[in-house]
Amino acid sequence: MALKNLTAIPNILNQENVKNIKSTHIPVPGKTKRAALGEIGNKVNTVRGVEPVDRTSLLQKDKKKPVVGAKHASKPAEKVLEKPPVQIVIPTVKNAVPQENKISQVPIKKEIESFSSDLLVVDDIDQADHNTPALVSIYSNDIYKYLRTLESKYHVKQAYLTGQEITPKMRSVLVDWLVEVHQQFRLLQETLYLTVAIIDRFLQVFHSIEKKRLQLVGVSAMFIASKYEEMYSPDISDFVYITDNAYSKKEILQMEQLIMKTLDYSLGRPLPLHFLRRYSKAGKALPVHHTMAKYFLEQCLVNYEMCHYSPSLLAAAAIYLALVVIGNNDEDNDNVWTNTLAHYSTYTKDDVLPVVRKTASIIINSDKSKYQAVRKKYALSKYMKISARPELRSRIMIAMAAKNEEST
Repeated sequence: MALKNLTAIPNILNQENVKNIKSTHIPVPGKTKRAALGEIGNKVNTVRGVEPVDRTSLLQKDKKKPVVGAKHASKPAEKVLEKPPVQIVIPTVKNAVPQENKISQVPIKKEIESFSSDLLVVDDIDQADHNTPALVSIYSNDIYKYLRTLESKYHVKQAYLTGQEITPKMRSVLVDWLVEVHQQFRLLQETLYLTVAIIDRFLQVFHSIEKKRLQLVGVSAMFIASKYEEMYSPDISDFVYITDNAYSKKEILQMEQLIMKTLDYSLGRPLPLHFLRRYSKAGKALPVHHTMAKYFLEQCLVNYEMCHYSPSLLAAAAIYLALVVIGNNDEDNDNVWTNTLAHYSTYTKDDVLPVVRKTASIIINSDKSKYQAVRKKYALSKYMKISARPELRSRIMIAMAAKNEEST
């Protein structure tokens, strides 16, 4: 009997632990499959002109009005001077002001530094997320600032295939095929972007890859990206099968090791999709705008001439073009690239327009291209049949593509 009781106790404890775990789980509204970084910028703000957060309450707790009168004349003046918060705040005010106005000047400085000011009207797009801890809204700006440092650290050089056996055409054929593989495996969007980023970063450093081993590089890159992004990555045998047994498991594993050593095990380069979510939120984009911007980005993945642009700039150009195509008739319309978009993207309209015109040229010529995987993918109803929309053949798209041809 003693043994039976001993064995029963752990089971009861385990059940209680399970119940406690389940009871403490609070579902987050609007949660997507991408937990960490995806949720920071993926929620679109629909409220414009939200008042800035009042951060002056802590300072005003110690604020006391000086009272002038005969009743208080006998009180020692040292009690007023002994308050350390007043002495710390006073040096921040530049001009000399009366003693009773020194504390009241500090909140004015805070108002100027806030998101919404009289000098530059910028919406605080994280205002509505302050009560949702999972969205870490107080860290969002710092996170994206750090991502911009990473994209400059792990950049892709322009025309990096010059002098190699691998040509831009071969790269485009490989990426076009990987889009189909990615769709067949039903992988996350981030896996495709990371796969192409790994291929570009590897090929610009390792110059001795032969043409017959380029497909092995692509398969191994997607194998690595799946381990990095997916919850359940495909088995290595699936990648052997997708290549029609052209490469063995051993060859894929050897190439995986070579790629990781060449990249110094650094896979933290940000993706255009990370920035696009933030910009869609800042621009109050509709789902159709966001999906069309993703279509533009995937078309840029296949095109070799676009791989050297930073992910943040590509995302800015994609959302700009989507906002112009749907709902505007003029590429120079000031209502497209608002102060809020310029603030959070750190790009002006003049910075974005050259990349926008190149992207428009790619989309205009997409039906004549040999690489149709992205176009067929976004013709499905799952992606709102974006690639078949008549707006992609509108007057503004043709005009922007023509300007790109003139500049080149």
